[in-house]
Amino acid sequence: MKTGIALLNFGGPWTLSDVKPFLYRLFVNPSVLVGVPSPARQLLAYSIAQVKGPSSVRSYESIGGGSPQLRWTEAQAEGLRRQFTNGDSEDVRVEVGMRSAEPSIEEALRRLRAWGAESVILLPLFPHFSTTTTGTCFEEARDSLKRLDWQPEVIEVPNWPEHPDYIALLRRTVDEAIERAEAERGGSRERIHVLFSAHSLPMKIVLRGDPYQVDVERTIASVTKGLRQPWSLCFQSRNGPVPWLKPYTEDEIVRLAAEGVRRLVVVPLSFVSDHIETLYELDQLYADLARRHGITHYYRARAFNGDPEFPKVLRSILGEALS
Repeated sequence: MKTGIALLNFGGPWTLSDVKPFLYRLFVNPSVLVGVPSPARQLLAYSIAQVKGPSSVRSYESIGGGSPQLRWTEAQAEGLRRQFTNGDSEDVRVEVGMRSAEPSIEEALRRLRAWGAESVILLPLFPHFSTTTTGTCFEEARDSLKRLDWQPEVIEVPNWPEHPDYIALLRRTVDEAIERAEAERGGSRERIHVLFSAHSLPMKIVLRGDPYQVDVERTIASVTKGLRQPWSLCFQSRNGPVPWLKPYTEDEIVRLAAEGVRRLVVVPLSFVSDHIETLYELDQLYADLARRHGITHYYRARAFNGDPEFPKVLRSILGEALS
């Protein structure tokens, strides 16, 4: 049987000219602006894109002029393709689909149909399930299949928050960052604190039963086993005045600084590649905040990006999905 694998991600603005259109596509999604009826949601999404557009353009300018997420996702897809080299590569095809950017999820499925896929595995690159990420990717895939009038066998991989291979690779990035901090500490006795920062979520979505917070906590419980350094969890990237998951990353950094932390290792969670949340928020915005409040040494654990081990993790996850 010919199996198509659709690696799904959210996407981003690949160029500065796409920033405002991307923001509109992001916020017009009913899974993002939850509970806002269609006509009002479209107007609100347009308004948000116009208001946030200029500052977002400046942020993307500061990280090179656009999101690198597509480049890293394509690299991860190519790495996964190389995992199928034992004679079954002709029966497996990997395509990339983005929820709010090109190439779209529908385009990925169209390519798999043209290739002759009889079954399709939907593998979102979000370790933690949320209706706002994985859920909306699945919805778009189902709608795309209807528009394409195609009914292959479909397998959905909803989450993998404590998959052992994922946890092992994530822990490696944590340990590497801690090693850097320890090497630069020299003879100093300043303690090193590890701060795990996950993307936040509006509380109204959490209270509706979204399992994202639980998934994040499952990852934290696994990745911190045996960790000698003190650690804490926080949430970043909130938008608007409504309550989101707490503690907020900026508040946690200020709290830690007030408690005397001077060496901070920040670990991005729920991100498998660099994009605006890591390259701008963590590397610039929060790093500057930390230094202003007295944290003298700030380290950020790397994202997986082109790490050849990550496609092996994906291959392992796919193996479980097929078993």
